[in-house]
Amino acid sequence: MSDPAVTAAERCYLRARELADRLELAAALGADEPGLAEDAALSRARLLAALAKLGPDTDHLTDGRKAADPLTGPTDALPAACRPVPGSVGDADRRAVEIMRRWAETSAEPAQAGPLGQRLTAEFDEIRDAIERDYGTRQAAVEHDGRTLTRLAVLGSLGDESDPERRRRLFLALRPVWQAIDGDGDDSPYRRLLAHSSRRWAHRSPVAANAAALGMDVSQVEPALVAILDTWRGITAGGPPIEPWDWWHTHGTTARTLRAAIPRHRLRPLSDAYHAALGADPAELGVRYDVTARPDRPPVPVAYTTFLSRPRETAGGWTRAVPWVLGTYTAGGLGELTELIHETGHALHVAAIATRPAYADWPDSDALTEAIAELTALDTAEPAWQRHWLGASVPERTALRDRYADVMLDVCWALFEIRLHADPARRPNDVWAELTSTYLGVVAHPELSWWAMRGQLVQEPGYMVNYALGPILAAELRAAVRAARGDWTAGDPGWYAWVSVHLYRFGLARPSGDVLRDLLGRPPSAAALLTELHRAA
Repeated sequence: MSDPAVTAAERCYLRARELADRLELAAALGADEPGLAEDAALSRARLLAALAKLGPDTDHLTDGRKAADPLTGPTDALPAACRPVPGSVGDADRRAVEIMRRWAETSAEPAQAGPLGQRLTAEFDEIRDAIERDYGTRQAAVEHDGRTLTRLAVLGSLGDESDPERRRRLFLALRPVWQAIDGDGDDSPYRRLLAHSSRRWAHRSPVAANAAALGMDVSQVEPALVAILDTWRGITAGGPPIEPWDWWHTHGTTARTLRAAIPRHRLRPLSDAYHAALGADPAELGVRYDVTARPDRPPVPVAYTTFLSRPRETAGGWTRAVPWVLGTYTAGGLGELTELIHETGHALHVAAIATRPAYADWPDSDALTEAIAELTALDTAEPAWQRHWLGASVPERTALRDRYADVMLDVCWALFEIRLHADPARRPNDVWAELTSTYLGVVAHPELSWWAMRGQLVQEPGYMVNYALGPILAAELRAAVRAARGDWTAGDPGWYAWVSVHLYRFGLARPSGDVLRDLLGRPPSAAALLTELHRAA
């Protein structure tokens, strides 16, 4: 049993988190919920008061008793393999209190910080929010030849357009999107943001935090990313340099071939049917979706998944979290289907979290979170999956090159952030031109800020590293699950239950590094991903 005062604080925490989730969701949906902001602020104040009653430290919670450690929620509602193991009640309570305090203090960071910290945080938030608003508007309304397109639709069209000159003009139509982040000339909002972000990284970078959470040495991260790009350069060497506007067409054969099989109205049915065949029917799990553009909703510049409600024990038993997927899909096609399956992967993860309120959150590694979403999303690059679910396919070498071309861009963006934060005086265009010309064979255009098309660079500096580490972990996890259960291309009704027990259910109850070591038997490495890349040679 937990300390009663901790249990009371956790009830306040659950209420505060859910109101904060609702507030975030209402803003994303353009909904007006009168009084919601006030209720959220009041709930946070009640949480802080409950935590204050516990005193400045939690040493008194360690009393030496042994009992079922409440790491995984109510045990009678979980399969036997999910049930908690014996541990110290005090240790579990102390960790829970630390997590709750961290969230409560972070959510009120500007008011809690000292004068200098408060000013720097306010300046960072002001710059970031202004860029995000401008970026969100521009990426949803790209004007080209009398048409209004989204950023994703432009990238999809680049893959379809057969005429190089028309591709160039279409690509350059994205310039206003880039300018939302990098400005025009020497006035760069991103570089102003970078000045603040680099000071934060000097204290503790998200790369170091992720490496520590995964049990990796941070000094190994950059060499691993370079090794991935070197491998890609080796298997794709020999062709002429590619103009940046030709990248998506060069690696768009799979999308062009399969486009007719994936009209927009089939996106949800295809994704739902595939996941249902894995024992994870989104409707049965209560997953909510809002992925269609409409006038009464602000544009969603980057698709994402969040909590509508969090898991809890009720009088009627264990209640799952309710995930909500947000995005804007307008064209159909393989790219939008893959992204929808990726976001549904996040939703399945959220729905499987089974732990006490303090731990009912995303894992302590964003890279692991992204890798979990790729467990199923990477299947769309497999010809056998394409044949089974779409009725058409392309050769393996083509499918894998086209899929991993996106990953290579993400790895470049990760190195771009790492190197700019190490030396913020460098010009971003130069860093990007150097990376893409060296490793991807793209003609250098240091006059173009085409790196500035990813909202994540602004939303959360350092997050792109997760999209680089994620494929490393995803390749490892897919190999481990396949070794345990075999191929799941045509379906496996027990897949979701097995993966939930071994990977999904923990939230913050266990460090990501421990979860990975238990499943892999060792710390993660890039070896499995390099093996996958060699399949495309």
